[in-house]
Amino acid sequence: MKRRLSTGELVFWAVLALAAIANIVAYVALLPSMPDQMPSHWGLDGVDEWSSKENSIALAVMPAILLIVLFIVPRIDPKRRNFDRFTGIYRTFAAVITLFMMAVSWMGPLTVWGYLSTNGTLLNTLLFGFFGVLFIGLGNYLPRIKPNFTFGIRTPWTLASEEVWRRTHRASGPAFVIAGMATLVAALFSSVAPTITFWVMLVSILGATAFAGAYSYLAWRKLEA
Repeated sequence: MKRRLSTGELVFWAVLALAAIANIVAYVALLPSMPDQMPSHWGLDGVDEWSSKENSIALAVMPAILLIVLFIVPRIDPKRRNFDRFTGIYRTFAAVITLFMMAVSWMGPLTVWGYLSTNGTLLNTLLFGFFGVLFIGLGNYLPRIKPNFTFGIRTPWTLASEEVWRRTHRASGPAFVIAGMATLVAALFSSVAPTITFWVMLVSILGATAFAGAYSYLAWRKLEA
């Protein structure tokens, strides 16, 4: 039987949906004031690709599409009832990611209007800093995420055993917090060494992910022994 959404949940998703729709409406309304060519891709050294302003609308629509996916996921997951056990965490994640994508959709207009530089100095600091904070937040809440097929550390071994899932998420939380802290510190130097900051983030996250994968396998082996 499908669970009905509570009033609080309905309000939450409705507010996010209205924000995503407002984002599209505002973008389209301001489109005539934008130049014909807009930044469409940013590298570590700033804007490295431009396209027509009509194509940039796709970025404004993306948060709405992402929000639809995030809304549907807990309702089609085979273990969807477990989402009720960490619904606050999931909703916080959905809000943060949706609002982040809305902010990303305005990177082009803010650049051509002169609020962001084309060399990406400030943007690098903000983006790397955001990812650092995101990883720290996820690391703190990983132990509270219950077994499911779409959100969390999903390996063959965590999906095969709820105990392996519990142990892996509890052990991996600190690893992702450390990765986030390393990324956050490196973000402070992204204006002078963006490449180094990128590699610090990449190595940190890959390291935390590898740890989670290895730990889940070893925990599974230990339980099966």
